[in-house]
This record gives sequence, structure tokens and C-alpha cells, in this order.
Amino acid sequence: MKKLLTTVILFSLTAGASADIYYCEDTMGVSIDRFDFEALNNDSDNFISHNWLIDTDKGWRRTDNPHYEGVCEVNKGYTVCSVRSIAFGEATFAIHPDGSNFTLVYLDYGLDVLAFVGTCTKA
Repeated sequence: MKKLLTTVILFSLTAGASADIYYCEDTMGVSIDRFDFEALNNDSDNFISHNWLIDTDKGWRRTDNPHYEGVCEVNKGYTVCSVRSIAFGEATFAIHPDGSNFTLVYLDYGLDVLAFVGTCTKA
């Protein structure tokens, strides 16, 4: 039993060590609905820059929220984290293979789209 417990603990520590972690910040966004659209950047009155943490083992979150969401996978160098559990919508956070840029798209089915772009730093 001790040997099994030691193996499980070692496996858990090794599995967590493979995560990539990114710190990202919005630089621009756009809000689109059926009535209007608005480009959002540092010059916009309505633009609030957000910071994000992406952990490929845990998902992604805003830095002011302690809870991670979504499932991340790395495919052909792209890190893509998706949340499909949003009521009547979904969100996708994607980081370019060079790790320096991202896109974040929220779809509220039938109502609107929010999209953000920004820069990332790999921790």
C-alpha cells in the first residue's frame, strides 16, 4: 500500500510539472451585437484592460478571479483553452505558438460577441 501511495504521489507531482503558464494582458477589443459595434482600446472610455493567467493543466482565469475555467490543449504549437459550460454561449482563449500574442472570444449565442487581443509572457 505504501508503494502504491508513493507511486501515485510521484505521478501527481510529475503530471503537474508539465503545465505551461502564461500571463496575458488585453490591448484591444471589440463588442458586436445586432444593433451596434464598438472598438475598445486604451483611448476608449469604456475600455477596461484585464489580465489573465493561463495554466495548461487548470484552464484560464482573470487575475482578479481565483477560479480557473475551461480545458486547454496544445496543438501544432497553439495553446487553445475552451469553456463550453457557459449558459447559451462559449469562450475560447488562444495563444500563438510564439507565446507572445492571444485572442479571446466570447460568444453569447444569438446576442453578441466580445473579442479581445493582447500580449502574453510565458512564466
